[in-house]
Amino acid sequence: MEYKLIALDMDETALTHDKRLTEKTAAAMVRAIDAGKHVVFATGRSICVVKPYMDMVPGMRWAVTSAGACIMDMSDSSHIYESEIDPETVKWIICSAAGADILPIFFIGDTAYCPNWAPERAGEFHVAAYAEMYRRYMTKVDDVFQLYMEDPRPAQKVNLLFSDSEEKAEVYEKIKLLPLTFTTSTCVSMEINAAGVSKAAGLKKLCLKLGVPLDECIAVGDAENDMEMIRAAGLGIAMGNALDAVKAAAGAVVSDCEHDGAAEAIERYLLQNA
Repeated sequence: MEYKLIALDMDETALTHDKRLTEKTAAAMVRAIDAGKHVVFATGRSICVVKPYMDMVPGMRWAVTSAGACIMDMSDSSHIYESEIDPETVKWIICSAAGADILPIFFIGDTAYCPNWAPERAGEFHVAAYAEMYRRYMTKVDDVFQLYMEDPRPAQKVNLLFSDSEEKAEVYEKIKLLPLTFTTSTCVSMEINAAGVSKAAGLKKLCLKLGVPLDECIAVGDAENDMEMIRAAGLGIAMGNALDAVKAAAGAVVSDCEHDGAAEAIERYLLQNA
């Protein structure tokens, strides 16, 4: 099979644990683009924290962002697809979470909002590795919830990060029956999208746009929210650092993110016949 497109998760897949895109992986991505292949990020990140990495890869055009809620064409910064949580549902989430010790992050349009204190307190919410990302690329405000309630708009994604697992469980019980998708859920976090959103659904819509059959795509990832995409693609690849369940769902396993597994996937499977 000659594959035409590769969809790469970002964190702990295309990026190292400390959020670097290595020269080797970036170079492999450029070689694939120069060979006429589509190289796509498929990530839970907002476009504002994806674009700096895309700028490191000349010719990279497409991104499935916000866990599949938005597909970006970076040639003109347009959204070719968007699925958002309606404002009344977002308000319900806010009311359900009021009073809990939460680091909230809202993706609205091309902007990601977080509290002013997020970079300094990221470790308290088990996301210390993202502190620099919050500092450099997100729009920081005094109170994310208040900002939203004063100007409610459809949201691509809502991330709620908790310092305490019991508070997370309490909030989840209040919102679990809403028309939402919990694209990632741990004992201390929830990543929340509109119903039906997933990286797999986003990849399918991009393939339709590009005229690329899904079975001519490769999907690479490491985490729970990558599994549906890995199963849907013609070839699903798990990183060496992936969860065991992800490896079981994949058709191949490459090196871990610290040893350029994403570059290996491009070179061994996408460029093998190029």
